[in-house]
This record gives sequence, C-alpha cells and structure tokens, in this order.
Amino acid sequence: MNKRKLKKIKYIYFLYLLLFIVIAIPIYTQQSNKIDNSFYFDAISFRSDSADKSRLDIFLAVPYQSLSFLKVESENFYTKYEIYVTCYDFTGNSVTNKTLEKVVNAPSYLATQGINAESDISVISLDLPEGKYRVNIQVSDLLSSLLYEKSRDFTLINYRKFPFAMSGIMLVSDIFETESKKSITPYLSDNISSFSDGFFVFFETYNQKEGDSVDFVYQVVRDDKVIQTSERHTKFIPSGKTQQYIRIKDLQNLSSGNQFLKVIAMTHSDKKEIDEADYLAITQRTITYLPTLAGSIIDNLDEAVKELRYVATNSQISFIEEGVGKQEKMRRFEDFWESLDPTPNTKRNEAFDDYYSRVEFANLNFKSYAKGWQTDMGMVYIIFGQPTSRERRQDYYNPNRYYERWIYQDNREFIFVDNNGFGDFRLTNTSLVSEKYEYNRY
Repeated sequence: MNKRKLKKIKYIYFLYLLLFIVIAIPIYTQQSNKIDNSFYFDAISFRSDSADKSRLDIFLAVPYQSLSFLKVESENFYTKYEIYVTCYDFTGNSVTNKTLEKVVNAPSYLATQGINAESDISVISLDLPEGKYRVNIQVSDLLSSLLYEKSRDFTLINYRKFPFAMSGIMLVSDIFETESKKSITPYLSDNISSFSDGFFVFFETYNQKEGDSVDFVYQVVRDDKVIQTSERHTKFIPSGKTQQYIRIKDLQNLSSGNQFLKVIAMTHSDKKEIDEADYLAITQRTITYLPTLAGSIIDNLDEAVKELRYVATNSQISFIEEGVGKQEKMRRFEDFWESLDPTPNTKRNEAFDDYYSRVEFANLNFKSYAKGWQTDMGMVYIIFGQPTSRERRQDYYNPNRYYERWIYQDNREFIFVDNNGFGDFRLTNTSLVSEKYEYNRY
C-alpha cells in the first residue's frame, strides 16, 4: 500500500565517511490501542575512538504533526523545539546529558499537519564507559510547551577487549547506491510487522586478528526458545573495522509480542548444524511483531476481519479470510480499508479509525452474552453511530423487562428490549437494519 510504505526522509548523515543514511519511520495515527507516535528513536552502540569507551548513536525523528507551527510570512511556517538527552547508570544517577535546540521551517499548513509524512531528524552521539544504562529523551515544543518523553535501556561493552566483536544491530528498510557509495535507510521502530518483503540488519565488525572468512547466522528467539535459524552467510572479514549487512528475507512463525533478533558470528565451516564452540561473537536486539493499520495495533487479525460484518459483504470477508498466511491476509485487509479511505492522499484513514473506535465502544458498553460488537446495540451503534437521544424505561407489568429507545437526527428510531433484566437488549424489529457502515466526516 503506497501511502503506508515507509517514508524515506531526505536527511544525509556521514557514518565513518563510508555510508550515507536517511531515516525511515513507520506511519502511525492516533487511535485506541495505539502506538505513541509523538516521536521515534533508536539507540545503537558502536566502538568509540576512545580506547576505554563505546559510542552510543541516538537516531531521533520528530513528525511535524507533533509540533506547533506559527505562520511567519505568506504560506511559510516555523517551529522551535528542544531535545534533552539524559543518560542514567544502573543506580539511577545521571552520568551525562545533552541539549539540542532545533528550528524547523515548513512550506505550507498542510505540511505542518504531516500530509507529506515529514519529520525533523537528529543524530546525537554519546561516548560512555561499558555498563548498563537508560537513555531518556525529552522533546519540548517551545511554542506550545508540550513535552514528549521516551526512554530505553541498553548495555555497552568495551569492544576493544575482544579479538572479534560486533556492534549493536540497526534495523534497515533499504540499501541503495548514492554516488557510488552505499546508502541505508534505518528503521526507527522495533515493530517489524510492516516489512512484507523483508528488511536488513546493519552492524559493524571489529576484528583484531588477521582477515578471514566468517559465517553469520541470525536467529529469532522468544521466551528463550529459538523459533527460527537462518542459513549461513559467509563473508570475508578483514582486520580492523568493517561495516556489514544481512538481508532478513522472511521471518516465520512470529506471534504477536516481543522477540529477540540475534546475529551470531562463527568460524567458517561447511557444517549445517550450529555449534556453540564455533562462536566468535553475538549481538542481539528486541523486535516486536504487532500488525498495525492507521496506527492501531491489530492484536488479533482474525477477530478484526470478523468485525468487518457491518461494513463488508460476506464475499469480501471470505476473500480476506482465505488469504494464505498472515501477511497475505493482512495485505487483503489493508487493501479493503484503502478502498474506503476518504482521504487517500494523506496518511490517516479516517474510515478505519472511525469504524474500529465504534467497535471498541461497543465492546466496552454493550457486552452481554456475546461480545459487544455482536449484540444488536453494538450493530446499530457501529453502523449509525451515537444516537441523538437515548431513553430507557421499565415495563410496568414485568419489572424484569426493560425497553431502550434510540433516536437519530433523521428521525430513525430503534427500540431494544431486555426481557430478563440481565442487559441482553434485543432489537424488536431487526428488519429495520439493512444498511452497511458508511463514513461520514460531518
């Protein structure tokens, strides 16, 4: 889906004068069960030029829509914000901090609202001794006084202590050539569910021995159990520092939640099995698999497809359900909602947001012997929205029976009856509902 693909933000950063990078971030909008999209950041450890320290590179992207802009002239807008980076040791003591003030200009009001999915990019480096740390990032909007905050734990090692070592892992969505030099597009999220065609991992190797062939494999580990191991990738690793990447083609058997992506360097061998005695170094990072659409985490895709009952036809639902594998089913689900997007040129799908917010409301408020969205009240609410008025009364002759009437602006009226007093309200005339949900922005 074109508009949900990762956006390559045009920002160039020299990485040891060999690699260019541009930042890619996932496109999210605010919704229930949502991801915090105020800003995105990742922190990767590398060997420092200082003999007794390591370097932590912090990559940060602040979407324009998280900031307040002022109009300055014609159609031009500007904003100003500060980034506060504080690093704490494992005892909670602050060991270093940095402050960065940024000024951002936007060419139009729509740009300030994120129509082009633009973000302001920063890269901040810290040199630290080995140890366990927490990095805390605060983004302060100086025009509105809004403050966003995130943190991340990490461990730094002194790479120079080991004859062979690997840096931290950077997730990369794309690698391409720029003026005869390789450029990479880092991905500033642990959530890999949007990668239908795979992705790359980037890391550095630090070899204090003579150059030799090294085998690399990657593993996915969940709850201390290896659920996938790749084939061997053999590379010649010269002495000194080199930059490496491995393509992750297809991660299988991923379930929703956190996993570890582990890259293992081993002495070169023709053996198919993995022998720990051959290990040279290991590096790993957390990844998550949380399918999303329009910023909403889809914890249970099968359930989300069933909930299409009031907006899709039976044949449309069957077509999605018949998709082979999670990725194909997700692609069909996304395609369905893209066809209903009232603003296809923007990153937000208002119809999707509105529909599933109604489903959530129904599940919270109309649950009975069935899930809230499956009840008659849930059906009416999801299709027609909030009624103009609601009134409930008790049956004069049967105190256990209750009636509830919903009235809408077009004089449409629905009457529900609960015959036993347990909140199981049923429509008195189900033939009154023949429509499907349609998005109405007004």
